[in-house]
Amino acid sequence: MKDIKDKTLTIIYDVSIDNLTEKLNKLSISVEIFEEKTSSHQKLLLDHVEKSDEARMNLKDDIQSEIRLITEKMDRINDANSNMPKLSTPLSHIRSPVKPKEESTSPLITDFSHQHNNRVFMKEAPQLKEWPTFTGEGEYDHVIYQNN
Repeated sequence: MKDIKDKTLTIIYDVSIDNLTEKLNKLSISVEIFEEKTSSHQKLLLDHVEKSDEARMNLKDDIQSEIRLITEKMDRINDANSNMPKLSTPLSHIRSPVKPKEESTSPLITDFSHQHNNRVFMKEAPQLKEWPTFTGEGEYDHVIYQNN
């Protein structure tokens, strides 16, 4: 019986070793595939990083050259402004500050000339003995009122 047990264990052991070997082979193949994919991803990432760095450097150079050009233009404008002759009168397109207008008459003196004009006009107007009235009665009452 011991002999049968030993043979059974040996068969089980052999099967488990074969099974283990097969699984190890599959695992090693999986690891190789993983390494290949990982290395290709690493290459892609490194290429991307290099391209990004190159683009960043080009952008930095472009910005610096633009800043240099703008600075040169500003310097030329400042030089041109500093070399302009100084004018004793303000330029017409630049508004000078508006000074408040002083009143010619003091607020205590009242102008009565308009009252005098009203009196003259009233003397010249014809005197009416009877003023026209508007009663609001009748269809054409307002026409009579307007004609008077």
